Amino acid sequence: MGQEISNPHDKLFKQLLGEPENAASFLESNLPGELVSHLDLSTLGVVHASFIDAQFTQSEADLLFSVTIANRPGYVYVLFEHQSSPDALMLLRLLGYMVGVWKRFQRESPPSDRLPVIIPMVLFHGSREWQGSMSFQSLVDMPAEVFAVYTPDFSCKVYDLSPFGKDEIAGNAVVRILGDILGAYGRRDFKERVRKGLETLNELMSAPGFARVFEILFRYILQVYDIPKEEIVDLLTQTLKPDVEELIMTTYEQLLQEGEQIGLQKGEQIGLQKGAGRVLARLLLKRFDTDVDHLTPLLNALSPEQQDELSEKILVAQSLDEIHQWLKSVCSH
Repeated sequence: MGQEISNPHDKLFKQLLGEPENAASFLESNLPGELVSHLDLSTLGVVHASFIDAQFTQSEADLLFSVTIANRPGYVYVLFEHQSSPDALMLLRLLGYMVGVWKRFQRESPPSDRLPVIIPMVLFHGSREWQGSMSFQSLVDMPAEVFAVYTPDFSCKVYDLSPFGKDEIAGNAVVRILGDILGAYGRRDFKERVRKGLETLNELMSAPGFARVFEILFRYILQVYDIPKEEIVDLLTQTLKPDVEELIMTTYEQLLQEGEQIGLQKGEQIGLQKGAGRVLARLLLKRFDTDVDHLTPLLNALSPEQQDELSEKILVAQSLDEIHQWLKSVCSH
């Protein structure tokens, strides 16, 4: 996790699965029960190291977790691969990364003639279905079975999140959201899958980290999916519980202020501003329970600072007319 993350897919993977609580849920729900029974998931910790070769930094990300396994030190290595097509020799690279973990262990631990267990896992996020081998020995062209004893042998579980994959990752709400939002990429029904992920987000409404997860997802959807910006706001307000409309508004304002930092062009910023106007209209409708369509042009004309000021005024205003008069006064300047 020490390397700079610029790819939005990598960033989402590391931000959400890089939390020990979410990683523990992911492992407990997706590894075989017999294996999980040997893991003390309460000891799970993130090791801030990456073993990705420079050659592959644009197509892979990784997470390394330390965990006590049957009272011994151990590791779980999760490789996130989002190449356009599967690499038939992916297990060769994975073996190299695992060797890197063992070498690190030797450098940083007391001298020992034994190496710790490493559980390798792969999340594949390509545009084609995963068809590679899951067993290292099957990559080696052995003329006879007698050569098997001289050949490394290991397997890994690959979770295929490509448009053609059938895998769904299980776990707590954050893990399921990660699977739905990543799994939506490249699919024709991506909007419905994004909606499913956002519906699951409602389960976290009262959780302390809700605002952070919401912002992470908001940014990812905005960057990755071909959905008009104002439509994203509608999708959020329609899918999430009413309690978070103010948070949607606040996050949108923050994105507006960042502007060029997230790569938005002037026209896109206008789209965001109109989307924010829709959120304000919804807040007014809930507050005063009357038609507010006539205010839409004024709401869309507000600057981010004025939108923020209005969201505060909505909470204390005694009538819709009071809001209308305020809008006319600020928009006339």
